Amino acid sequence: MSVINQMLRELDARDAAASAPPAAPTGTFGANRRPAGRILGGLGLLAAGAAAIYWMLPAAPEVVEAPAAPAIARQKAAATTVAMAPAQAAPAIRNARQAVIAASVAEPIIAAPEQTRPERPLSGVPKPSIPVQSVVAPVARAEPAVVKEMTEPSPEAEARQYYDEAQTLHRAGKLDAAIGKYRQALERNPGMANARIQLAGLLQEGGQAEAALSLLKTGFDLRADEGLAIATGRLLADQGRRDEALDWLVRGQASLRPADHALMGALLSQAQHHEEAGRAYRRALATDPGRGGWLLGLGLALEAQGRTEEARMVYRSALERGEFKPEVIRFLRERSGLPAP
Repeated sequence: MSVINQMLRELDARDAAASAPPAAPTGTFGANRRPAGRILGGLGLLAAGAAAIYWMLPAAPEVVEAPAAPAIARQKAAATTVAMAPAQAAPAIRNARQAVIAASVAEPIIAAPEQTRPERPLSGVPKPSIPVQSVVAPVARAEPAVVKEMTEPSPEAEARQYYDEAQTLHRAGKLDAAIGKYRQALERNPGMANARIQLAGLLQEGGQAEAALSLLKTGFDLRADEGLAIATGRLLADQGRRDEALDWLVRGQASLRPADHALMGALLSQAQHHEEAGRAYRRALATDPGRGGWLLGLGLALEAQGRTEEARMVYRSALERGEFKPEVIRFLRERSGLPAP
């Protein structure tokens, strides 16, 4: 508190200079001055102790508001006022000095700086949360397995496949293998007429005529097919069973080919049905007029009917278009009225 004492001494000196007369100071004023100096010194010590205790105290939790004006500033203002005031204002200055001393004891000269405390987050306010993106890669969903429905071929389709394979083997001369494939085709589709006809032909060539005939008749019983009827008639004709052959050929008459018509004409001629035989030969020749054997059959049918001139013309056409054995050629020349070569 040396600064305060020094200021007080300066104020005292100024007051004394302003209020003392030109004469030498009296002993009474000096005697009063010494007790006042002791009092002021004691007050200064008290102010210093109060300031020390204040500095040792911990900082208050609440914010300390700064005083309206520091004490030093007030003291300087008071000193300036005393220096500028006239001598008659000395008692007022003295009162002001006492107020300054009282204020110095009551509050510190310099306000203690606020102690900075670390900021703490308010407990009531939630911290903003940062969305955390998942680092787990999405599991790829496996595509459902596409199950392809394997449709089994129909019996008819399988029969057709076996039939085609049998045809290939037949053309290649592998007859036994072809017979096996034809049988497999009929197992899948018993109503397959073509397979029966082909298999019957192979069986007949192999000397199994009866097995072939049974195969054809069984198929016709399952389904009345004209092709099966014609094949049965031809097989019977080869066996010399004329009437049976004609009966089966008639069943398939709507599907007869030119060769079938010619076969019927021959069978009818043997059965002495010459007029019907002539018609059958003409149906065959309408499609292929150059067949010499069919011309020979027609000539025989006409001659048997007594139509000699028509028969001669047909015999001559047969010699021109057909190829015959020497004995047949001699017969034709004789019947046509031509001289021997």
